[in-house]
Amino acid sequence: MLRKPFQVFDHTADIGLHAYGATLPELFLHAAEGMESLLVDPEQVQVVTSREISVEGHDHLSLLIAWLNELIFLFDTEYLLFRTFEIKALSATSLQGRASGEMYDQHRHDLSSAIKAVTWHEAAITEIDSEGYQARIIFDL
Repeated sequence: MLRKPFQVFDHTADIGLHAYGATLPELFLHAAEGMESLLVDPEQVQVVTSREISVEGHDHLSLLIAWLNELIFLFDTEYLLFRTFEIKALSATSLQGRASGEMYDQHRHDLSSAIKAVTWHEAAITEIDSEGYQARIIFDL
């Protein structure tokens, strides 16, 4: 795949993301990387801790939204910023993964956005012929 793993786009008062992946697990990884890049430059985040993440949904789109919202929840409750991600298992209705990074440090991390949630507005996962998958996600800031 020659395309970037994700692209950020403006959307009225919110911000959007197109994520790409040759496979669904890769799509989920790139969506997480893209979302975290909206919070802080990934180069500022060290990998010193990790969290196991398990979410359920009724299809791949609801799993993607649940996965990203869980990462937002971990930032909101434990002040965790993530740099690397792993999808251990992905089915039509469940995802098990791991996110690794560190706690937010106001002296080292330049936060650029505060993401409240992933929205369902215009959310989609589409298969792109032989290239894999594309996700469209809009974040409530």
